[in-house]
Amino acid sequence: MDSIDHTIIDKLSKDSRTHCTEIASELGVATSTVHKRVNQMYNDGVIEQFTVILDPRKTGMPLTTFIGINVDENYKGEIVTKLKSLKNVLEVYEILQPYDIFLKVRTSDMSELKDSVLRVLDNTDGVISSSSIITTIRHKERTCIIGSDQ
Repeated sequence: MDSIDHTIIDKLSKDSRTHCTEIASELGVATSTVHKRVNQMYNDGVIEQFTVILDPRKTGMPLTTFIGINVDENYKGEIVTKLKSLKNVLEVYEILQPYDIFLKVRTSDMSELKDSVLRVLDNTDGVISSSSIITTIRHKERTCIIGSDQ
């Protein structure tokens, strides 16, 4: 990846509707160059998916919760598979401390959080403990960041 690729990713991560023509004009390259590079980055797995960021309050899913989970190492694979299948779980990470797994969850309210995620955790073999952090206001959310000097 070079500086052109980095600029393309930066522009698309800020507004995925930015047209290749606009990016090409800014970079001083042909539109076909930008289009080919986007396709190549997608084919190479650099770009995993094209998506949107929604305002959770306007979509009826205003409650964002981060959940740290400690698990029995022997069950970690099964637990991760189960968590990835839950519709309200947006992100699943393995971390070093103070938990083994960290989740980002979005629900309509506390009742849905309890029913669709917390009870599932309580009834999952290998889950030792969990701790939830419920957010109140989202000030910023992005899907990626890329430095131009990488």
